[in-house]
Amino acid sequence: WSPVWFCPGGGARMIGSLVLSVLFQAVAPSATPPAPPILQTLTRDDDNRACTADAAWCVGLAQDAARAARAAMEPGTGGETAPAIRPVVRPRGEQLPEPPQTDNLERETYQPWDGLVRLSDGGFLAGVEAGSSAMYSGGGGQSWELSLFRLNGDGEAGPAPVLTAPLAGSLIIRACFSEKDMTQRAGACHDEYSFEATLTLAPNAPGSMPIFDYVTTATAYPRGVNRNKDSLTMRPLTRRDLVAERDPECSYQR
Repeated sequence: WSPVWFCPGGGARMIGSLVLSVLFQAVAPSATPPAPPILQTLTRDDDNRACTADAAWCVGLAQDAARAARAAMEPGTGGETAPAIRPVVRPRGEQLPEPPQTDNLERETYQPWDGLVRLSDGGFLAGVEAGSSAMYSGGGGQSWELSLFRLNGDGEAGPAPVLTAPLAGSLIIRACFSEKDMTQRAGACHDEYSFEATLTLAPNAPGSMPIFDYVTTATAYPRGVNRNKDSLTMRPLTRRDLVAERDPECSYQR
């Protein structure tokens, strides 16, 4: 379980490179300037589908069975193959595919991203959020990662995402193993790390190609804990240390 690697200071790092400029084929010159991209908020329903407020557009998920089978047969991929779950966009009145069926024992879940970018050429940017979780003695963790796809005017996704980025993560680690530890930790017997991110269109961006703002906030609790150090080697904590502290290394805007 490692869609998100927690930063030394308590935040999160993305696997691979974060590409915030989305590249498309050049648009033919026109006397009329192309319309800027539009980001619409989607609302998810109980069927794991997400629609605009007026229900004019809906996003569902589809599984590329052939790609999933190939990925399962290819050793040593390390999870770097393109996701087998992709978004599908349909207008009002057109049926979405049935949501992919997953094993109840699987620890990874999928849902549509709660945003839809409409492009000037009639295409879209839509995303899949993949969630993972793990539990262990004294703690556990979970994370959500976004894969953003370019879709054509028919609402069909390309072969690979144009952007992957972590959206959220949390981790709890047991920190007390004796009464002495409880005293040293001022009763705070778990280290807690959290990470949240937002992806929005940059305001007043020129041209018809989308430019994104990616903003992250990471925290660690109690103050001073670090994923790369044994918290019991720290100085004894006081009640003043029992606060969540912003992690400057993993809190940023790009």
